[in-house]
Amino acid sequence: MNKKLFIITFGCQMNEADSEYMARLFRRRGFSLADKLDEADAVIVNTCTVRQLAEDKAVSQIGRLKYWKKSHPEGKLFVTGCAAQRIGAKKIKKRFPYVDEITGARSIENFDRLLDSVYRKNKISGEEGKKEIPENTGPENIYRSPLTAYVTIMRGCSHRCSYCIVPSVRGPATFISREEIIKDAKEKLAAGARELVLLGQTVNSYRLSGFTFSNLLEEILVLPGLERLRFMSPHPLYFDRDFKRILKQNSRLARHIHLPVQSGSDRILKLMRRGYTHQQYLELLAELRAEVPDMSFTTDFIVGYPGETEEDFQETLRLVEEAGFTAAFCFKYSPRTDRPEMAADISEKIMESRLDILLKAVKKNSRVILRERIGKIEEVMFETPDFGRSSSNMAVRINSETAPGSIRKVEILSAERNTLHGKVIL
Repeated sequence: MNKKLFIITFGCQMNEADSEYMARLFRRRGFSLADKLDEADAVIVNTCTVRQLAEDKAVSQIGRLKYWKKSHPEGKLFVTGCAAQRIGAKKIKKRFPYVDEITGARSIENFDRLLDSVYRKNKISGEEGKKEIPENTGPENIYRSPLTAYVTIMRGCSHRCSYCIVPSVRGPATFISREEIIKDAKEKLAAGARELVLLGQTVNSYRLSGFTFSNLLEEILVLPGLERLRFMSPHPLYFDRDFKRILKQNSRLARHIHLPVQSGSDRILKLMRRGYTHQQYLELLAELRAEVPDMSFTTDFIVGYPGETEEDFQETLRLVEEAGFTAAFCFKYSPRTDRPEMAADISEKIMESRLDILLKAVKKNSRVILRERIGKIEEVMFETPDFGRSSSNMAVRINSETAPGSIRKVEILSAERNTLHGKVIL
């Protein structure tokens, strides 16, 4: 009998990649993915704790699954991820005794052995459980187009940004071996992926036995079947000369970088322990655009960090105008219940007002940048017959049809909201 797995994922692309990894381990044991919770024989809640609200949502979801467990007494409920790491197994089991297994973010590498223990111990799989699917059957690609696959190259983070809980729940930075990364990339390309996204908390800090992030890019960019390579999320401190050379020389390296900045105020950046200034960040963008003039950048901002004044906020707005971001993820500062000394010190009303002003500034800037693309040629990878994404990570739609998976040259004719419209010319 075919058993089914249902996955609920909270948080970032790292969590999505971890969920896909766990799904693949289940698939080797004969499971397929369930479309509905009620169909599932096993459920994973992959939790996030980057903000208090994210953790609260994950905990609430675990609570709601009591009813699934009651109606599926033989089913197995797994709680994994960053909130599981922070809260701890004992507290989770005490509050939710119906949870079967708990694996924190630091223990993801042990999940395969855990499944062996759970299913062999409970005699669910028996001899059938040994009939694992071959290694080269490819990724699950739950969260994106089948054309795109994640490749994790590192785990954890050794930075100590004052607002970030990642180092404490994922641990210090550890780098996956070059051999394992290349093997993973080859398997995903062989399974049909044409675009790879390298993942890491500070992905461009990768360095193992003298082998750097730039070295890794060069090796992956020549793999057969690869059409486009992306990465996220880098840190402004780790772009070297080799990276800039590769960016200029190899157009398969995407012409887009998501580069979190968090604030435009030097004072707040120092409090955040980010390691750069407003001007240094702008200089880096200018250096990268000197190599590729049409390079696009997106970013993250935090509004209302403790101590942020109106003057600090105005510096953030100035950075938006100067940097030319095509988009930005903007968040209100999230005070954590476990760190009362980091409580927000401005009112919710002021924080909401600043967030609204920032979002409008980013949107206005984005419209200008999209209009500047009119008349230009974009290299587009099509996900459907009439929709795809450019190398600069902009949504592009055409009024004809082309084969999904193809990469075509598209002349941009107009821009509407967040989408470019054009015609295929090659």
